[in-house]
Amino acid sequence: MTTPDPNPTTLVVFGADTDPGYRLIQLAQRAGRTILGVVYRERDRGLVERLGVPVVVADPTHRDDVDAVFRDRDAAQLEVVCFIGGTPQLNSQGNINVIDAASAAGVRRFVLTTSIGCGDSAVVLDPFVKAFAGKSIRSKDWAEKKLRATGLAWTIVRSGGMHGRPSRGSAILVESPYVVGYINRTDLGDMVWQAISSPKSVGRVFAAVDGAKAMNIHGDPLVPADL
Repeated sequence: MTTPDPNPTTLVVFGADTDPGYRLIQLAQRAGRTILGVVYRERDRGLVERLGVPVVVADPTHRDDVDAVFRDRDAAQLEVVCFIGGTPQLNSQGNINVIDAASAAGVRRFVLTTSIGCGDSAVVLDPFVKAFAGKSIRSKDWAEKKLRATGLAWTIVRSGGMHGRPSRGSAILVESPYVVGYINRTDLGDMVWQAISSPKSVGRVFAAVDGAKAMNIHGDPLVPADL
């Protein structure tokens, strides 16, 4: 696994038009970071451009589109965050294309957002959720496995069930596969910013949840990750 550059020049946000992506960009701007937003459709670019951020349109299911995002850039100075989802193809092939393209270009740092229920956290899902969202979760799980197999300095943030209700200000990252709960969409952006801002998050998998609306299935206390 590579070591992330302590002073990367550009944060590349795939899914910049999503609620957590938009929030992440706001936080990165406040920190003085240079940002490149990547959106799926031409009609979505205006939202991000109004923040004063350059935007590239790329369909993540098309590898050529994704390769073009990294072309003619010093990839070693980039950090990539992926908020891609919505369909099984986007969850799997879309994320995998970004992972492969970033790795081939020489990117060092990569943060992937998936869902609680992927990988070793599958144990928290009840049968109804597995029946309803199983295909989506399996697709995201493939992307997680792909990222883990690279030499990238990776972090995985597994989101709880996302909702648009007002933020309670109690979102946390928990390093446990036994946590289940929900999270406000904007709060997810806060949690990803927390993860990408800390070198201690490299090589780790977190659940992102509202600490007031989450639980450990074994009854253990929810302890915020040490970052």
